[in-house]
Amino acid sequence: MIKDVLIVGLGGVGSVYASMMNARILVKPDRLEYYKNNPTIINGKEYSFNYISNVFSPPDLIIIAAKFYNLDEILDALSVKKDTIIISLMNGISSENIIKERFPEAEVVPSYLICNSIIRSDREIIHDGVNKIVMGENKELTEFFESQNINYEISTDIKSAMWQKFMLNIAANQLSAVTKMTFGEMNSLPYIESLLRKVLDEVVLIAEAEGVRVNIETTINTFKNMAPYGKTSMLQDIQNNRRTEIDAFAGTVIKLGKKYNIPTPYSNVFNYLLNMA
Repeated sequence: MIKDVLIVGLGGVGSVYASMMNARILVKPDRLEYYKNNPTIINGKEYSFNYISNVFSPPDLIIIAAKFYNLDEILDALSVKKDTIIISLMNGISSENIIKERFPEAEVVPSYLICNSIIRSDREIIHDGVNKIVMGENKELTEFFESQNINYEISTDIKSAMWQKFMLNIAANQLSAVTKMTFGEMNSLPYIESLLRKVLDEVVLIAEAEGVRVNIETTINTFKNMAPYGKTSMLQDIQNNRRTEIDAFAGTVIKLGKKYNIPTPYSNVFNYLLNMA
């Protein structure tokens, strides 16, 4: 039974899920006092969470909701036991394998997040409540989410589902970061769909080489139906002069492209532009 929950990452996603359950929140030691003195405000409601800077007792469940580039540092700070369950809500398709390599004794449940844009400005967060965790099968985690009224979905083919989400990240996050546009602004431009298809074509070839079937039309339709006001997390990072997760997106595509000898010209361009930003 899951009783002790640890959430890592107090950005938009981590804060929203911290507000839904009783959990310890792991923060960097030098940020502990800042968080204690600056409560998180979600849709106008103030939250004071149970912050810790060291994990002395291994939790039953760890939810990682931080940025991909912080993963190694996060894993160094964690403590797990044989039956600790770990889910990663990080963007991309790489974090689960990295976590499993570091903690083979833990149970890493593949998962990803579906949600409308979460707008964050420092400790103030605006979210419309639309969110869902899609994950592989795990009885304990299912029972816990049911008890906490957490919206979730079990996928019988979680690898393909994660790649499908990855395709949306590739299309939306990088394009919005380069153009500095919301979904509504991007969808108002007639040439955007054509560009998206070219970007996604190279990802499809790599997915097939990985033994995964994905659908470009699903990604395009999802992109067109995102909230018009929505800003991707990468666009918000650019606007707030924060480091982007380009390594989790274009960086991963480029790496796999080299592995399978598949050209990745569009990912190369995004990687160059966003590493220069």
